[in-house]
Amino acid sequence: MHLDKAMKDVKVDVRVNVTVDAASVVLLIATTTMAFLFYKQNKLDKQDKSALRQS
Repeated sequence: MHLDKAMKDVKVDVRVNVTVDAASVVLLIATTTMAFLFYKQNKLDKQDKSALRQS
């Protein structure tokens, strides 16, 4: 009887941890995507400026 209750508690803890991890992963992906897009945009801006200088 005690073992069942302990298992239920563990399941709840795991669910909470998974939810937090999922939120962290989504946040990490969003941050990485924003950083990549920002870097890409800066790189394109630099290429445009150097292209203007060359022409």
